[in-house]
Amino acid sequence: METSDLTARRATLEDIPALKGLWLNAGLPWEQLESFITEFIVVPGADQQLLAAIGLMIEFDDALLHSEALAMETDADNLRASLWQRIQIMTRNQGVHRIWTQEDADYWRTCGFIARSVQEEQAESPSFLQATEGWTLVKLLDTDRAKALAEEQMGIWQATRSEENAALQRKIKKFRTIAFLMFSVALLLTSIFLWASIKTNILGRLLR
Repeated sequence: METSDLTARRATLEDIPALKGLWLNAGLPWEQLESFITEFIVVPGADQQLLAAIGLMIEFDDALLHSEALAMETDADNLRASLWQRIQIMTRNQGVHRIWTQEDADYWRTCGFIARSVQEEQAESPSFLQATEGWTLVKLLDTDRAKALAEEQMGIWQATRSEENAALQRKIKKFRTIAFLMFSVALLLTSIFLWASIKTNILGRLLR
């Protein structure tokens, strides 16, 4: 089956029997993993069977990819590609910045996972991260780059806001100037009208 024909999804309680089979074949402690059923992402096959499963534990900005199990005699990397598509959607939707794993299949290196020790990461480490060897990490969001972009966007917004304020002040000044001119013209015309009225009244009295 092609990757496009496979659709990974979150595991449900109905998947427990099929998951147990995968975990047993992979030599994983199914008794412990069963309690974390909702952490798993699976690729369903025919007849309620599962072709692949992997755990995804999310802790704030970090996630742990663990306990990979694949059905025998399958295209392993094709199944991993389907899992990876779903993993990316779920982690991005939940604001995950870093995904850690000790899964050692070459496929995960092609997804951007690189060897990284706990000491190399200056940010606060998640609780699942143990000071052991074999960790690889992929960053979904470069926090330094994200900060730089946020500052850049803030600068653009402030510049735009300043320009808008300046344009508004120019409009207000122009409006005030026009209003003052209109008021001055109205006052002048009123003065002329009053002066003409007074003059007419005075001339009228003189001619009587």
